[in-house]
Amino acid sequence: MRYEDAGVSMERAEELIGWLKGKTKGIGSFSARVVLGDRVILLSVDGVGTKILLALEYYKKTGKSEVLKWIGQDLVAMVSNDILADGGKTEFFLDYYATGRLNPEVAKPLLEGVIEACGKVGAKLVGGETAELPDMLPQGVFDVAGFGVGTPIKGRLERVRSGDVLIAFPSSGFHSNGFSLIRKVLRTRNLNITRVYTEAGRRPLAELLLKPTRLYWRVGREMFLKFNAKRGAHITGGGITENVLRATDGRGVEIHWDRLKIPRVMRFVLREGDIPDEEARRVFNLGVGFVFVVRRTYVKEILKRFRSAFVLGEVV
Repeated sequence: MRYEDAGVSMERAEELIGWLKGKTKGIGSFSARVVLGDRVILLSVDGVGTKILLALEYYKKTGKSEVLKWIGQDLVAMVSNDILADGGKTEFFLDYYATGRLNPEVAKPLLEGVIEACGKVGAKLVGGETAELPDMLPQGVFDVAGFGVGTPIKGRLERVRSGDVLIAFPSSGFHSNGFSLIRKVLRTRNLNITRVYTEAGRRPLAELLLKPTRLYWRVGREMFLKFNAKRGAHITGGGITENVLRATDGRGVEIHWDRLKIPRVMRFVLREGDIPDEEARRVFNLGVGFVFVVRRTYVKEILKRFRSAFVLGEVV
């Protein structure tokens, strides 16, 4: 199976982004870096996507509202991790919640997840918008968007050069990308999301798939301030290669694919969906949630400090 089979075209998205960049200036890599008076701020906006539909399906079958809280963390993570990739700390966060009919039993745990995640990254939830759209969205369905305002962790970032090293940090799972394809695999293979598949893990399949996006703020702060990281790459849509290339100032990268530690649940979905390696690399994070570009002189110290980190490749 491929992403296109699930109705998602990365080529159409790239075409639209290319057109938009030709129409406006200032579109950044992971976040928009703008000057406001004598200060630099970083701005980001993102959503969670069709992962929401899987969370709602599992919630309706089991009543476990915890998965809705996880969606709240996903929302904050998608924004704050993007701001971090450009060397920033998320200071303020706003959310937009749209639904066909407002159900507080669904909205409250989700917003609790947003509030808790904001606390973990040191951001303040300063506002938001709730919209009931009965003619646009069916009852029982919602969508969310998050908006972040950040400030630089330090001054100017160094330019990326050939020979710099890519340090990878593991993901917590699928994070918030590729769920249209994941859900197609579930439907096509008639997989029961409430069942425990031992090949995937020791918890119900849905809980493994819905594990919230990891927040990299604490790791990132130390990487930028102590180890002088040059840039970061948040591994989301587009996979490892596309996202790392957004952080290398136009230089190429050599990726050591044999060093990946793909989570069990991810291997399970790839096998069940017969998803080709090339497609998997474009759609999923393959166990890598965030990558930092650093000078080679810092590598040994970083690997000693962070046991889960590993060298993913080099800038060429």
